[in-house]
Amino acid sequence: MLPITPILFSLLASAAPAPKSHLVIEPCLVGDRQQFESVTCDIAMRNTGDKPIKVSHAQAVFSWDSIAPEVTVPPNGTAYLKASVSMRDHPGFAKHSFRLTTDEPGALAQRGASVHGFVSTVLDQTVPTIDFGAVKASAAPASKDVALSSREVADFRILGVDSKPDYMDVTIGSDGRSVHATLRKDAPWGLVHEKIKLKINAPRQSQAWIDVEANVIGDVAPSGNPFAFGLMRTNAKNEFLLRLTSDSGKNFKIGSAKLDQVKGNVDVVPCTPAATGCKMLRILVANDQQAGRLQGNLLVELPEYDRTLPIEVVGMLLPPDFKVHDLNEEWKDKQASGGASQAAAAPGELNLQQAIKQTTEQVERAPPPGNGPLLRWSVANDGSVHGYIIYRADAEDGPFLRVNKDLIATTDTPSTAGVHYQWRDDSAVSGHTYWYEIGMVKGNGDKVPLSGAQKVVAK
Repeated sequence: MLPITPILFSLLASAAPAPKSHLVIEPCLVGDRQQFESVTCDIAMRNTGDKPIKVSHAQAVFSWDSIAPEVTVPPNGTAYLKASVSMRDHPGFAKHSFRLTTDEPGALAQRGASVHGFVSTVLDQTVPTIDFGAVKASAAPASKDVALSSREVADFRILGVDSKPDYMDVTIGSDGRSVHATLRKDAPWGLVHEKIKLKINAPRQSQAWIDVEANVIGDVAPSGNPFAFGLMRTNAKNEFLLRLTSDSGKNFKIGSAKLDQVKGNVDVVPCTPAATGCKMLRILVANDQQAGRLQGNLLVELPEYDRTLPIEVVGMLLPPDFKVHDLNEEWKDKQASGGASQAAAAPGELNLQQAIKQTTEQVERAPPPGNGPLLRWSVANDGSVHGYIIYRADAEDGPFLRVNKDLIATTDTPSTAGVHYQWRDDSAVSGHTYWYEIGMVKGNGDKVPLSGAQKVVAK
């Protein structure tokens, strides 16, 4: 999905302070996890008042997650809602959200809860992707290849295809590590966002998913897909025109045109100036819907082609009293004035990355016990790093494989001399020569090298 505009928005409401809730809902922190792992945890709910609070109608935002439907939190006590989440293929910091209803008055009744974790993959590729780009439906089938690799699994192999889109042909290469995909001519018109789901031979992760992206352009195509409404106000008439044209130049009929997941009306009007093979859609976005980010589809029925063309739509709907800040401009002003590069959290608050770090083991300052090779390294600033991976090989040119089971967590205590780390390889055989490399795992899950190969003889 393309962004609405090239700037970021910070939204501030000019409303009176809301009454304070007596229900404190704490996020459940599950620490480091693996792709496709299922995790169960208890979301703590603390009542600071002298009356019981009933929590009901709890539901997960993601269809693959679940949560207990209700609980009553006793006065000045704590109760828990059990939540189950599937990490699926999301890499890096992940937040799984839930909606709740309480019996507190007014706006306090609608609440939310969440489960936070960090998701790792055994693949070297954080998000394997096949992007066909813009493809004309009348052209020959389009084909692409993608190769997968893993420095965490010896003799890594793809074992088979679990599932794929019906309109794609997928085969595994003879090397057992590559995928050949063909987008056939019967692919649906519009934007394609699909998954190829593979079985792999990793003990810690039995699946790997490949993102598939394409824009299949049929004989009738919109002037833009996705179509951006941009920033809208609820006190304005938010009307837009979207042109549909026929590549063959022939006139065509529209059976119906309607918005899905976004409230509004759609009318078919003549093109201006009039042209053969051209229709115009007039879209009026309704103001009586939940403010914030709007995202959905405009579904255009084309009876002569026996299909419905989906056009993705996205926009931001705000009340007139919401102030919009251009964070890019604020960033430039802060840099020009020598200000801090990162906003500090309010007292007693933690951002997501700090919260996850608190659930993982910190690196010891004293050397770890044992006689295996001791690796030491330091970095000037690892604020964007979540953890470190140690790779080892029997030869300088590899192959290198991961030797530390758990990520080496970053420390929250940097000094003016940098941040220092150490790790001991207890699995090394005395007298054997090894080569080590250190890799970093960023907050988005990307794996990047920190050091080149270093030779060590185990004592």
